[in-house]
Formats: sequence, structure tokens, C-alpha cells
Amino acid sequence: MYFRSAKRTIITVIIFLLSVFTIFADEELPEEPQKSIIFNPILFLKDVLNDKYPIRIDFGAEPHRHGSMVFGSIWYDWNNILSSSLRGEYDHYMTFENFGDTVSTNEVHSITFIPFPVVLFFGDPDIKAKSIFTEFDIGFYIQNSYTNANEGSYREYTDKGFLLTETDSKYTMIGPAFNIVLKVPIVKYIDSITEFFFVPAYFLAFDSKTSIHDNQNSTSNSVSGFDLASPYLKLSICFDFIRYLRIKSQITYQHINMRQSISDERNDARYSDHKLTLRYGGELLNPSKIRKKSSHLWGGLYYEMTWDKTYLGSKSLNEYTGKWVLCFGT
Repeated sequence: MYFRSAKRTIITVIIFLLSVFTIFADEELPEEPQKSIIFNPILFLKDVLNDKYPIRIDFGAEPHRHGSMVFGSIWYDWNNILSSSLRGEYDHYMTFENFGDTVSTNEVHSITFIPFPVVLFFGDPDIKAKSIFTEFDIGFYIQNSYTNANEGSYREYTDKGFLLTETDSKYTMIGPAFNIVLKVPIVKYIDSITEFFFVPAYFLAFDSKTSIHDNQNSTSNSVSGFDLASPYLKLSICFDFIRYLRIKSQITYQHINMRQSISDERNDARYSDHKLTLRYGGELLNPSKIRKKSSHLWGGLYYEMTWDKTYLGSKSLNEYTGKWVLCFGT
């Protein structure tokens, strides 16, 4: 009897436990909350720099002794052949000269935009390709510049004391722009890159005002108008070694025509400037994965020589400057 009662009790407990388990098993388990996708701008920027999207970006800076230049560009690939791009640059610098009896300062602000609605690629963009790769860009060159020049002189101290001349000049240039890039593998681990940017002619609007102050009186003259100038050329030749080292040379020529008021001429005179710049040096690279982009990260050191020939009315001025330039970007 005792065993029968114990057996009956065990069966009853088992049935009870199975019933409880069934009740809880039939209940729906609470759903785990879905994790929301959080946008990470750092990872997105990293993916863009690693060419994981049809959009590509570049940006960098070039510090000056008294100022700096920052620049950037963005591309969007519509397909394997056609892209569009926009390049921008802001430059600000000052110069100071002391000639004994004359002291002058010159401050320049310049903003440049170069939109290329049509960017065509020809060839295999793979970084390991052994064929020629070509890029051809069609767009516009737009630059707006402001210059403030001050000159103080004691040369006429017997009559006028200290003479101060201040000139404010503004000009805007607009013209068609073209860019050609040719990448040629030479031998294993040595490639050449040639880039030719040119603006055949550009329309120029200018406004110049000159104020003269001495201990007796003050006078001012101003002139504004339009002109046509040409050309603006930039040629770069590079050689890449083992993909991490680049030797680079670059030559730039620009010609500007406008008019400026000056003190010892008539109300205004034609202003013509010819500037030739030669830069050469080397760069360290973090190579890109496609030939549509020159590199992911780079830093360069160059020596730059500039010859500037200026005609202003009946005067002419030759100026030469040489300096070291540090530049970096991504």
C-alpha cells in the first residue's frame, strides 16, 4: 500500500510539473528590441577614402610663412567612364618688404572654384593594370581675389613728409578649363603621371582704388572695367617608385591684364602681370586602390622659384622669390 501511494504521488507531481511547463511554454516570449542602425561619420569617411562608394574626396593644406592655403575636391562616379568633380581652394598670405626709405606690405585673399561637370576615364582603373590610363576633364575656372597693398615712403620728406599709398584691388576671372591626366606604367614599381591643366582665355572684371595720404592732403583715384586675358597653364610631371615615393616637378604660367590707378600717371594705366613658377620636390604616399585617385594620404616637400614680370603704365618691375614649401593632403 505504501509503494502504491508513493507511486501515485510521484505520478501526480510529474503531471503537475508537465502542466506548468506547458502553460509557460505556450506563452510568447518577449521579443528582443531591434538595435537601431547608427550612422558613424568616422567609418563613413574611412570607407569613402578607401574608395568603397562612387564618391571620392581629397583635401589638404599648404602653410605659408604669413598665411596658408587650403584646398579640396570631390568626385562622383556616374559609371565606370563618366564622373563629375568640383575643386576648391582658399589662399591667404601677406608679404613685407623693406627698401630702406620705403616699406611695403601686401595682403592677398583668393578663392578659386573649378567645377568639371564632365570627367571622362579611358583604360583599366585597377591599380595593378599595366596599360595606359587617361583622364580628360571639361569645366570652368572661377577665381575671386582681393588685394590690399600699402606703401610708406620718406623719399619726398622735404616737401610732403611721410607719404602713404594704399591700393585695394578686386578682380574676378571666369573662363573655360580643361585638364588631362596620363598615367603610364614604365617598368615594375615605376609609373609616370603627367597632368596638364589649362585655361586658354578668361574674362576678367576688376575694380581698383588708390588713396594717397601725406601731411598736407589726401587724394584718391579709382578705376574699374573688363578685360580679356590668356592663358593660365599648369604642367605637372611625376614619377612613382614602389608606389610609396613620388618625385614631382610642376611649372605654372599665368598672364593677367587689367587697369590700375597710379599716382604719377594719368587717372589709370594698364596693368599687365606675367608670372612663371617652377616647383620640384618629393612626396611620401599611401597608395590608393584605383588609378582614378593619385593617393589616399600624402605629404611633400618642394623648392619653389617664382619669376614675376609686371608692367604698370610706363613702369616695369622684375621680381624673383625662392622658398621651401611644405604641403600635405589626402
